[in-house]
Amino acid sequence: SKINGIKMNNSHDTSCYETVLTGGRKNLNDTLACNGIKTNSQRDKSVYKRNPRFWATRPLTNQMIEWASSDDDKLFKLSQIQLDKISISSKSRAITKSSELTKKARDIKVKTGLRVNSPGLFIGRGGANLRCLEERTGTFMYYKDGGSWFVYYENESSLAAVKRAMDN
Repeated sequence: SKINGIKMNNSHDTSCYETVLTGGRKNLNDTLACNGIKTNSQRDKSVYKRNPRFWATRPLTNQMIEWASSDDDKLFKLSQIQLDKISISSKSRAITKSSELTKKARDIKVKTGLRVNSPGLFIGRGGANLRCLEERTGTFMYYKDGGSWFVYYENESSLAAVKRAMDN
């Protein structure tokens, strides 16, 4: 699908390259620091204590947009460093991983306004049930203030499995 007439193709996903190069890092600032790039000083790490899924919040807040936009120039530097470091065989794996995520992001559908009968049980301790359901169904779920959920899904059977879990 296209958003605003733009169709994603051939992206360099820095997290995919970092996973292939190092096995992955915890977050973007760690990845930037380990690659000799100045980290984003705009960030307030205390937001994660209040909301561990801060970046899953939708719609994005003005604060989130400001923080993300202050990383743009760093991502170009990071991608160049990664391309300089990576071997030909590893580059192929990173491109494959990037392509898979690009296709998924491009083709994914969204269902909004869904409600959960038992939020605590649905989410689980530390979000364990939610992460397990996302992995099992290939979905991404985001809570929106006011009690509704966004579900990003690839096929109807995945969405149906999520709806069943929400109804329990």
